[in-house]
Amino acid sequence: MFDIGFFELLLISIVGLLVFGPDQFLDAVRVTTRWMKRLRRSFDEVRTEIQRELHNDEVMRDLKSSATEFEKEMKGLTEPLQNQLHEIKDNIDAPEEDKHADSAGAAPQDHGTTGEVKS
Repeated sequence: MFDIGFFELLLISIVGLLVFGPDQFLDAVRVTTRWMKRLRRSFDEVRTEIQRELHNDEVMRDLKSSATEFEKEMKGLTEPLQNQLHEIKDNIDAPEEDKHADSAGAAPQDHGTTGEVKS
């Protein structure tokens, strides 16, 4: 985290010992190390959270691309079937329309062709 060597730590310890005195120096070191651990733990938590979010974003992108590919494949498979169903329905509906057209548009049949009037 910090690039501090042995001599820098020795210098900081001597200055701390002179500033705080021998009695309070150990307490100051304990408090400082406690805060450093908390700070390091907080940074680690933030880093892992960011990595988790980036991983989640990547997974979501992969899922979305897979879903669109799957949707395209399913559309390609179902489209011919739907076309065939429409053709079958049209073929079934067409004879019914022909029957209605024949019965509505046809002239009454004259069975008596001899010219006799039936009573």
